[in-house]
Amino acid sequence: MRAQPHQPKSTTARALTYTATQAARVAFYGAHYLAARWLARENFAAVEEPAHPLPSILDTIAAMRDLFLQDWRNVQAGLYPMPLDIAGEMQRAGSSLRFLRDIPRVIDRQKRKAHNEVRRSSNGLPRYYQRNFHFQTDGYLSKDSARLYEFQVQALFAGTADAMRRRAYVPIAHFLERSKEGAPILLDIGAGTGEFLAFVKSAQPKLKTIALDLSKPYLARAKHALGKYRDVEFIAAPAEAMPLPDKSVDVAVSIFLFHELPPKVRAAAAKEIARVLKPGGLFVLADTIQYGDAPEFEGLIDVFPSLLHEPYYESYTRTDLDGLFGGVGLKRTATDIAYLTKIACFQKSARSPRRTPRKKP
Repeated sequence: MRAQPHQPKSTTARALTYTATQAARVAFYGAHYLAARWLARENFAAVEEPAHPLPSILDTIAAMRDLFLQDWRNVQAGLYPMPLDIAGEMQRAGSSLRFLRDIPRVIDRQKRKAHNEVRRSSNGLPRYYQRNFHFQTDGYLSKDSARLYEFQVQALFAGTADAMRRRAYVPIAHFLERSKEGAPILLDIGAGTGEFLAFVKSAQPKLKTIALDLSKPYLARAKHALGKYRDVEFIAAPAEAMPLPDKSVDVAVSIFLFHELPPKVRAAAAKEIARVLKPGGLFVLADTIQYGDAPEFEGLIDVFPSLLHEPYYESYTRTDLDGLFGGVGLKRTATDIAYLTKIACFQKSARSPRRTPRKKP
């Protein structure tokens, strides 16, 4: 299934437009990150000294430059449309005041280490999910949280989040181009508010997709984001118990979910992914960099879990991904580092494993 090529009419003009747009995003969301950092300066000062040095400004700028350079090359190659959605950006930017108003609440939870406020409203959800991840208001369990979440992500990564997520689409695009399936199916595990799937559908509008997430308010937001597209199914369910048939999807993707799962749940989710993938199917894991991936950013890995309440983050950064997914029959085929995100690709064998014949008694 081949996406329509997206060739620029004027490379120079488009390049300048791309550069100006991304620079404006970084400046806008970077300013919000700095505002949050300044307001929470006492909490930052209280964080234990990291085991590794924090990245320098020059290291950060260089990594962000490389991220955007590769993003632009992907646009030039026709892998996906130019990321230019003025109406969407303006709508998202409208959450600025709401974001700033919420910062003192987040700071207060950081000081009190109050991460269990949502338990009283988390009816029947897994215990590991009953917490205020990132100390954010309502955790993942309210319409207000869903409405603000994307702005929070953009501010946290200073406007680079979308470019990192788009890198996860690159191996998917190549896989679909080679696919012989007439109507391939893509499953987004932990789809959240639907930002990644909306991007995928902009590049492949006819692709059948499934958005799976535990949060009903976030899925409702995803339905809104994907409202103009057909062939999108929404499922409220956990990654470790997906209500999907065996061998039913061609591609599965998970973006920044696995570091929020406890080790045992990660293993169960990996097993489920292997179960629902068709033989020869592709799984793309886009998540935080791990120790050893980008040494200049290991100081951030040190401080992130305690600063923003990520109880399972540290264990994830030391997880053997080849062991985790190889144990369920998924073989790593590629790895890509996109600033603070690692994209790891795993493929399910196209052949069923041979059964060892039973010995005759």
